[in-house]
Amino acid sequence: MRKLQFTANCEKHNHASLQAGDRHVTQEYVADLLSKELGEYGFQTLSQSGDHVAVSVDNHSLPLSITCQGHDQGGHLVCEITSHPDEDQDWLDRITEQSLLNQLAQAVENTLKQDEAFSEFEWKDHL
Repeated sequence: MRKLQFTANCEKHNHASLQAGDRHVTQEYVADLLSKELGEYGFQTLSQSGDHVAVSVDNHSLPLSITCQGHDQGGHLVCEITSHPDEDQDWLDRITEQSLLNQLAQAVENTLKQDEAFSEFEWKDHL
């Protein structure tokens, strides 16, 4: 499992006044942005239930979830995008999926970096 951690400046999305709901609005904003933009990198996307994005390429499904929780010292939300690969695959499918996940990771990061509201990108690998 890989996570991309980043901060989101909600004021740039014109919903800073929502404070209690800003996490959900930002999560949905990121999911919508990825759904629209990842096609430029060859991925097919479909938004699901607000903060989830279904991504596929070459008949491989690569689900993403977006969570935003807590604020940093600058008042920006700290968000994470997580991908959960299928652990029950044979080794060849797992290698193929890992390669696709690496391509998807780059596409996600490049997409978010185009929006000046997002910053402080850091990849984390978790077991």
